[in-house]
Amino acid sequence: MEYVLKLDTDVPADQLLEHLRQYEPWGHRIDFSNGVSTAQLARRVPFSERPLQKLKTVAQVIPFDDLRGGALLDIGCNSGYNTIHATAHYGMRVTGVDVQERHMQVSRLLAEMAGVEAEFLIGDAETFSRPSAYDVVLHFGTLYHLPNPLLSLKATFENLRPGGWLALETQTYDHPDDPDLCYFIHLHNNDDSNFWALSEHVLRRHLSFLGFADLQTVLKVHPPVLAHQPHMHRMLMVARKPAESSP
Repeated sequence: MEYVLKLDTDVPADQLLEHLRQYEPWGHRIDFSNGVSTAQLARRVPFSERPLQKLKTVAQVIPFDDLRGGALLDIGCNSGYNTIHATAHYGMRVTGVDVQERHMQVSRLLAEMAGVEAEFLIGDAETFSRPSAYDVVLHFGTLYHLPNPLLSLKATFENLRPGGWLALETQTYDHPDDPDLCYFIHLHNNDDSNFWALSEHVLRRHLSFLGFADLQTVLKVHPPVLAHQPHMHRMLMVARKPAESSP
């Protein structure tokens, strides 16, 4: 399965490279039809060679083909690769939200090159509110960067229409002696944007408390970068807001 966003362009390679260098370093691989790739440019560490992997994995559970024409919210959209793919391949009306203006500029640039219409907004993942507006919310790699992650999950539930889907990927802390333990990871790896690694048990309990149903852990791994932290995992899960939810 192909996990790289590929975009057609008529822009000459040298001209495109010059333009893309304005947004270095890049954190995700994006390939262009003229042979240019963001993999050729200065990279952040870590650099994702397969940025669409999470979306394509949850697409094995979420019936995107049945949701064509629906609305999708991409929380922490970064450079817009998931937003653009969902628009181009699933015909969805998409909103991408992030806190960094640089991400908005790159997302709009790539969406224009892809020939898709997508809305990109500066917004807070904890408080962004459009009640009952979305059929799908993507919440990838953002939850553990929030000082109030449970607030963000509450907003997500409210933003979904009845019957809507949540796709969530985050870092978890799972101690074998106490499943209720969560880990405060502020300044972990010298990153002041890290805050909480919730346990899978706590995450599931809170999602159920909010009203989510049909919780499925689609993928859970202990990646090499976390080898020195045996209780840390990356987890990808899917949940659904019931079709008939209480106010």
